[in-house]
Amino acid sequence: MMLSGSGLVSRYLDAGLMAMGLLAAMPAAQAAQAVRWSQGNTPVLAFDTLDGHHFDTTGLTGKIVVANFWAVWCAPCREELPVLAQLAASTQGQPVEYLLVNTGDSNTAISRLHSKLPANLPSLRLSADAQDFRFTSLPATVIFDTRMRARWVVRGAIDAQAEPLRGLIAELLAETSARSGKAGSTVSTVGN
Repeated sequence: MMLSGSGLVSRYLDAGLMAMGLLAAMPAAQAAQAVRWSQGNTPVLAFDTLDGHHFDTTGLTGKIVVANFWAVWCAPCREELPVLAQLAASTQGQPVEYLLVNTGDSNTAISRLHSKLPANLPSLRLSADAQDFRFTSLPATVIFDTRMRARWVVRGAIDAQAEPLRGLIAELLAETSARSGKAGSTVSTVGN
């Protein structure tokens, strides 16, 4: 049996309207949510560089570390990379270190995207011995204090103003400043 042209158009229209209804019923993308680290002790940070060397985290003590966990297939992860680069530029000269941590893509997949990765952020791979950082969704960002203790987890993509990361970093910088007796110094602010 052959369908007439108008019957075929009608079926496509019905399918299109049904798809639009399903899309409208889907929840809107949620804003990033920050929660205090509650998973017990901080897992050991174990990373490899993209060229296969082990990344030594001992040099990170004394700095606030922002480890952004991402994957090539994750569109929100890729979209927030420029925002992370801008945030890193705004905290330049302050004791804050940013790490892009890929959660298991092949070197080939990462290399294809490498030209789009921010040059000012180290790109690392999660080592097999650091699987305690498994997340149920990406992107996810863990913020460590200057003693390398996980303090915050931000689930979801940060917004264009880098919130809530910007506020959490400012809070930890102020805490670090107060602890070192430099209350009121410029270290306690995070520029826009």
